[in-house]
Amino acid sequence: MSSENKRKLTKVRASIGASILALTSIAPAHAQSADTDIIVTATRATTATKTDTPILRIPQSINIVTDAQIETIGARSIVEALSYTAGVAGGNDNSLGDFNYLRGFESVLYVDGLKRNFGFVYLPRADVNALERIELLVGPASVLYGAGSSGGITNMQSKKPLFEFGGSVSASYGSFNRKEGVVDVYGPLSDTIAVRLVALARDSDSRIDYIPNNRVLFQPAITWKPSEKTEVTALGIYQRDKNPPNYNVVPLPASILAAPGRRVPGSRFLGEPDINGKGYKKNGAATLLISHEFSDAIRFASSTRYSKAFTDQREVYVAPYANPLDPFLDPAKTIVPRNIFAIKAHYRTFQSDNNIAVKFDTGPVTHKFLAGVDYSYFRQLARQAFDVTTPINIYNPVYGTAPQPFYFPQTRQVVKQTGFYAQDQIDFGEIASLVLGIRRDRVTKTESFSPRAVDKKTTKRAGLTVNVTPTLAPYVSYSESFLPVSGLNQFGNSYVPLSGKQKEVGVKWQPYKTTLLRATYYTLKEDNALRTDPNNPLNQVQTGSTKSKGFEFQLDHNVAKDISLTANYAHGTVKQSGEFRQRDNTPKDTAGLFATKTTAITDELSLRYGGGVRYVGKQQSGTPAAFPFFRLVTPSYTLVDAIVAVDYGNWTLQVNALNLLDDQYYPTCYNFGFCANGEPRTVQGTLTYRF
Repeated sequence: MSSENKRKLTKVRASIGASILALTSIAPAHAQSADTDIIVTATRATTATKTDTPILRIPQSINIVTDAQIETIGARSIVEALSYTAGVAGGNDNSLGDFNYLRGFESVLYVDGLKRNFGFVYLPRADVNALERIELLVGPASVLYGAGSSGGITNMQSKKPLFEFGGSVSASYGSFNRKEGVVDVYGPLSDTIAVRLVALARDSDSRIDYIPNNRVLFQPAITWKPSEKTEVTALGIYQRDKNPPNYNVVPLPASILAAPGRRVPGSRFLGEPDINGKGYKKNGAATLLISHEFSDAIRFASSTRYSKAFTDQREVYVAPYANPLDPFLDPAKTIVPRNIFAIKAHYRTFQSDNNIAVKFDTGPVTHKFLAGVDYSYFRQLARQAFDVTTPINIYNPVYGTAPQPFYFPQTRQVVKQTGFYAQDQIDFGEIASLVLGIRRDRVTKTESFSPRAVDKKTTKRAGLTVNVTPTLAPYVSYSESFLPVSGLNQFGNSYVPLSGKQKEVGVKWQPYKTTLLRATYYTLKEDNALRTDPNNPLNQVQTGSTKSKGFEFQLDHNVAKDISLTANYAHGTVKQSGEFRQRDNTPKDTAGLFATKTTAITDELSLRYGGGVRYVGKQQSGTPAAFPFFRLVTPSYTLVDAIVAVDYGNWTLQVNALNLLDDQYYPTCYNFGFCANGEPRTVQGTLTYRF
């Protein structure tokens, strides 16, 4: 089975598609507070331009979530960390990966500006405890990053050494017997050398019976800063996860369309403990980050990473069936068919991105010109198994009936990419700023049993920001993307690259350094769109285009020891050419509100409390040509989260509850057979000591 077919099959089973809401950090609140009472976060970003640029001057949507916000939300994964971020659609917790969609298109994941996922690979999921922030550049971004999604990129920035001693130690316990300890220590060894270590150990069950959620992580880092003009940072990471697939898709007649008494519990395991529970994932990487200022006008930056990873994943799961309304194999309607999939994969990646930024003036106009080249090499060696296996009684499961997987011969995939890019940030004093960019890429793909493929692409970008006042900045932008598609379709044919183009207009308003409002309208088109084959729901074909357009609103206000607030609303339509309906499993509307309040009890003791409300609109699924007898509607849902924390000196005791009311909901349902159960209420308490 091709990797692209497996990708589709896995996504069918995964619970992707529940749109989540907003909370991009960006500046905080009142100017009348003392500086020690103000949290000024995310007023600048590097992902959007690869230069240190104020967010107010970036002519494109950029969303940022800091480590403090991740902690406040109580997020345990990237998907949960982005659950209050405008324009993002995620879904249920899915141990296969950190899937999030930006404006209807799957985001490509980066770490420290270098790509983390090359297509659909089975890496361990990123850990939020190792990150200092997450930056989302929304919309096409190929000019700076090469092959990427039409929806944008998610750039996770690692915690780095600081030249001051500090850190934290925390222990937490929560739902599903989750026990976790985290250590984060940083400080200087000398005037020029600083180090940091993040370490984590977790032992946990999961919301699905028989599925563990264990992790070990070490992330050491060292920074050498011989002068204010030179900085070299080396980061390492080792991570090992034992967290088999936990999406647990359930047949429609036992989930959203279940008759009274026929719904399968959300914790019900429908695989095989001796097969699903055997696999693990591990990842090791070394990253080198270099920056040097030759003068006030010339700056060099370099990012290089080498990584190796291994995945042993085995899964028995409920199989698609010819009649999704009646998948049962017996008259009592209790037994359903199952498939088995397994993969043993070795991944090896090398990447390097190097650029020079030059500042110069042409009369009254100031330029910041950036020129760079990047290279990436990705290799995957994999043995896969796919077959029909024994059925199961979903109401009274008996395990131990399925044989172990039989692996096909090893396949090899190599993807190489080289890109040359140039960008000019032109500042017309206090009047306006203009960003222009162009890039040329060459991508080669070599896969077993298929000829070598070469893709070449030139992408462009332009954006104008007008400084109406020092705090009000309307903007307009145009950007492009392209994304080669790995794997072959079910008939052994390769896919052509996806190509995206976006037009965006918006306004950003920052009346105080603690408050930012953004309103955006966009139109986005992706050509060579992948869509479900109407004659075979497990195959994908490329035909026509996908168009996305919509409006996003976001307000962030953040004052330490007082009130923090984020509010947002997003409306977007995503349609495929030739169809006059919203694309399957894509909600049109999402909205959210999250607020916290801090009340001082004594000089050292304070109470923080608050919560959030997340709304995800209804979704539909169904291609009339494939299943003409019905079109499935997944209802909208609203979830409530909560936080209460006591801060005493250097100690914090914090309790978070996600889905506080324990609402039953379905993030995603597919008309050809399945629903994924939503996350039940999860509660976690964390005791932290900071020094």
